[in-house]
Amino acid sequence: MNRRRAATALLVVGLLLLPAPLYLPAAAEATAPPPKSSQVYTAEPVDLDNDSDRKHLVDRHWTTVAFSAHQVSERYSHGEYRAPNESRAALREAMRTGSASVESAGARADLREIAGEYRFVTDSYTDIEGYYRLRVSENGSAVEAENVTRERIAEAIAAEAPHYENRAAGEQRTLDRVLDNSTDENWGYRPRVDEPFADRLPTPFWKGDTLYSVHVTGHVDDFGPGFAAFFVGLAVAAVGLVLVVASGGYLLYRRWQG
Repeated sequence: MNRRRAATALLVVGLLLLPAPLYLPAAAEATAPPPKSSQVYTAEPVDLDNDSDRKHLVDRHWTTVAFSAHQVSERYSHGEYRAPNESRAALREAMRTGSASVESAGARADLREIAGEYRFVTDSYTDIEGYYRLRVSENGSAVEAENVTRERIAEAIAAEAPHYENRAAGEQRTLDRVLDNSTDENWGYRPRVDEPFADRLPTPFWKGDTLYSVHVTGHVDDFGPGFAAFFVGLAVAAVGLVLVVASGGYLLYRRWQG
């Protein structure tokens, strides 16, 4: 191969390398395994007879059984509720006074749906404290809220917690990995997003006669394989630029020479 052909080949190679920052990240993302969760999880046993354990259980997992009235708003529900202002006001009035009533069909429908999904109600953004047993009657037009103890909420959370023995084999493996990495020597487990049961975390669960609380103990910012491949692509593009300049300059020189 003469020098002109070699320079032409190097020019073609250089041109192919120049857009590497564009195609290498895409190739890395396409061939990489599923990403990991950004959350790191740890499991710890819960003694329901211990006040401190009950408090931690409720603080971490109250959303499994209780609904916060602040969610009935356009900001948090994105149009999910038909009459958010009236429904939210009724829930708060019931928590403050014991009962409330609504008139519009939209509010009645909202309250029926909330009561159908949740047994308890609370409010995270007002002076209302504690948890309340929620009852909706008369086709949704009447709302009652009875204050309950934290112990009652803890018992409800425990009653609805899934049982390890009833889960599929893949889900059991995910829970076992969380348990195995919840020792003093490990800082927790970070599952892949496609692992069975990963979408249910954090959650309490029973294994045998022991109740475990799986909670978040860390957060990892992962930019993914495409981020690293982009910088590799910059280095590859730099090599391509050198090849283009060198080979293109040589060819232009030979052409100028005649």
